[in-house]
Amino acid sequence: MSHSEPPLVSLDLQSPAFKQNPFPTLARLRELGPVVRIRMPIVGKVWLVTTYDAVNELLRNHEQFVQSPQAAGNRWMSGLMRWLPRNLRPLTTHMLIRDEPDHRRLRSLVEQAFQRQSVEALRPRLESLADEALDHLAQRAAGSPRSVDLVEHFARPFPLSVICELLGLPPEDRPNFTRWGSAFTNARTVLGIVRGVFELSKLMRYVREEIQRQSQRPRGGLLAALIQAEESGDRLSEEELLAMVFLLLVAGHETTLHQIAGSVLILLDHPDQLRELTADWSLADSAVQELLRYLSFAQLTKPRFARQDVEFCGRQIRRGQILMACLASANSDPSRFENPDRLDLRRPANRHVAFGAGIHVCLGAKLARVETEIALQRLFTRLPRLSLAIPRDRVQFTRRFGARGLVTLPVRW
Repeated sequence: MSHSEPPLVSLDLQSPAFKQNPFPTLARLRELGPVVRIRMPIVGKVWLVTTYDAVNELLRNHEQFVQSPQAAGNRWMSGLMRWLPRNLRPLTTHMLIRDEPDHRRLRSLVEQAFQRQSVEALRPRLESLADEALDHLAQRAAGSPRSVDLVEHFARPFPLSVICELLGLPPEDRPNFTRWGSAFTNARTVLGIVRGVFELSKLMRYVREEIQRQSQRPRGGLLAALIQAEESGDRLSEEELLAMVFLLLVAGHETTLHQIAGSVLILLDHPDQLRELTADWSLADSAVQELLRYLSFAQLTKPRFARQDVEFCGRQIRRGQILMACLASANSDPSRFENPDRLDLRRPANRHVAFGAGIHVCLGAKLARVETEIALQRLFTRLPRLSLAIPRDRVQFTRRFGARGLVTLPVRW
């Protein structure tokens, strides 16, 4: 097998221009081929998988492409994980970065706990929590008549209250979760990362104490169900529980908050389609699926590693090399989606990959869709004259690599 590599592709996937309108750059990526070589911050050279078919092939082939750098002999990435402070190392044990058979074992135990919580049965409570968040938004707007930040005062608190309620965590602790989690996810400098790690340590300590409390006195909810979940005598260890609760609290709630905020912006950008939706909320499910595809908040997946030398989509991939699926590019591939850069809330057969694919497909996908649907319906029903409070070109997206999220969304009505 020839080990010659193609030249590195130089495209700025962090610029404000790309985040505002990623479609031209994503089209250019696909023109360069289904697998291209780029340089990423921290991890270095990466194979970026760009087309819908190639992304699906990568994500579904867990025999050749694994989550564990150790299993693929990648010492650099294995060593990177060892730099984590000892109290944060359980975060490297969650099921999204585990391979079979560990992944299947963890997923079956977590699914067992999830099955006790029907998303449809939760819908009335989710609507009530959305209304509570809107009450706070309205109160905030009354004190600041010029504008109010929809991200901080609705898109963030609503999904956070949902996940805390689902886990069975006390409502009074939610402000702490916001502070602890956002300090890390919003870190942009070395000092910010150090501060974020410190705040994450507080979150980990809280979760560990809550696991111990609920092991003795269950409050009801998903955390208690995770503690009690058992299959063939096997249960989640405390470290695995810690990793799973962290994943739900930080990753789960952050994805939904950015999907809600991004969906509001997209609908304000497309007033004709917004009017069509608000006139007929039976379109909500189809609309949310299209907004997931169109926004593609998680633009990239976590790294996969080649278990051995392999040819993939015409490229020679060496053992240990990193591949990442560009979900945003797959979701705008014209070979799968007609006029992909056009929003179509009635788009048929919308088999997007916003939640990934294969065995690692997002476990909370249905909950996130229902939360987004409820958030949009409640928001635009209650505030039909909602509008941006700043010029459209001043809307700020995060510069974080691989994510298309809003920093703020100032609105008025």
